[in-house]
Amino acid sequence: MFRTLQCTFLMLLASILFLPLSAHAVEDTLDYGLYWFDGNNNSVKAVEADGTVNNVPRKFYDPSKPTIIHFHGWQPGSATRGDGYDREDFRFVWGNEDVITSTSWKNKGWNIAYFYWDQFADESEVKDAEAKMWTANGPRGMRYRLSDGSYSTLHSPTKSVGQIAFEQVTAALAGNTSYYVRLSGHSLGNQLATIVAGKISDAVYAGDAGANVIVDRLELLEPFWSKDGKEYLGDANGDGNLDWNGERTRWTVQKLMDRHNLPVSAYISSNINDLWIGDKNQPLREMVTEMWHRYWYLSDEVNKHNHVVPNYFRSIASAPPEEVTINWWGQREPTGKDAASASTEDSRVLEMMSDTNYWDQVEGRYTADPEDDQFEIKNH
Repeated sequence: MFRTLQCTFLMLLASILFLPLSAHAVEDTLDYGLYWFDGNNNSVKAVEADGTVNNVPRKFYDPSKPTIIHFHGWQPGSATRGDGYDREDFRFVWGNEDVITSTSWKNKGWNIAYFYWDQFADESEVKDAEAKMWTANGPRGMRYRLSDGSYSTLHSPTKSVGQIAFEQVTAALAGNTSYYVRLSGHSLGNQLATIVAGKISDAVYAGDAGANVIVDRLELLEPFWSKDGKEYLGDANGDGNLDWNGERTRWTVQKLMDRHNLPVSAYISSNINDLWIGDKNQPLREMVTEMWHRYWYLSDEVNKHNHVVPNYFRSIASAPPEEVTINWWGQREPTGKDAASASTEDSRVLEMMSDTNYWDQVEGRYTADPEDDQFEIKNH
C-alpha cells in the first residue's frame, strides 16, 4: 500500500548504519521493472531484466486500452521494512478508508502499472538515489539494497534506471493500439517519468520507436529536485556551470511541449522544496498547470508530501474539480470551468498551461476523497 516514507529533512537528521557490501546474511535478490495491475491490486511482471516481454492475461494488460504508468520516488528503508522489500502499490489505507485506487482506472478501461526501482532508490542520501535515474556511474553506482540492510552490486545493471525504464516501457507498449500513454511520477519519480517521456520522444523522432508509444500526458506529483549542479550531468548547454536536475527536467518538459503539445501538470502538496536541499524550480512550475493541494487534515509535511499520490489516483473516479474565483463581494464564484485532476480532459490541462496562474485548493481540504475538492484560480 502507499507507505509513509521519511522525508529528506528527516533522513538528514537520522544516523543510519549500513552493513558492508560484502556482508550478505540474506539471498542476493534484485527485482525491478514494470508491473501491470488488475482492479484488485494484484500485479504481474511485464518485462524481465533481460528484456523479455511477458505474456500476461488481458485483465492486467490489454493492448487496445490507454495506459498510465506510475514511477515512485525515494524509498529509504523500504528493503528492510516489514518482512522485507516493502513496495508501494495502488491500495490506500487512511483511518476508516481502505481504497484500491486501481479499481476505478480498470473500470474506466485503462491499463495501469507501476515501475519499481525501490532497491536502487533505497539510499539514506536522497541525492544518491536521484543520480541513479540519470546515470549508472553516479556517487553510488547502481548498487541496490538487500533486506538485511546491506548493499550489493553483484547483479547491478550497467544502465541507468532512466534507460532501463525507457526500454521496458517501449517494449511493453510496442503493440499498443490505443495510441494513448500517460506517465506520472511522485517526488524523485517526477524526474524518472520525465526522463522516460523525453527518451521516448527522441526515439520516435529517430525512427527507433513507433508513434503509438509517444507520451500523451505527464503528471508531476509533488515533484522533488535537489539543488546544485551535478558532475554526472555535465554542462550540456555550455554555460560554464554544471547542470542541475531541475534544469534538465525543465528542458525536457519544454522539448515535449514544443514537439507534442504535451499536457503537463504539477501537483504541489507540501513545502519539501523550501528546505535547504530542495529546489523550487519555479520556472518549470510556471510552464505547466500548477495545482496546490492543501491537506490541512494532515499534521506533518511527510504525510502531505505522500498523500498527493492516492489523491491523484482516486480522482479518476470523480468528476473534475470545480474552478472558482473571488467576485467583487469577496465570495467564491464558479467559473464554469474545471480544475485539473486525473479525470480532467487533456485539452483543459493545455488551456490551463497557457498562462502563469496556479490553482489553490479551497474546499475538500479536510477529507481524503477528492470528490469534494474545489480550486481557486490565482496569479503567481
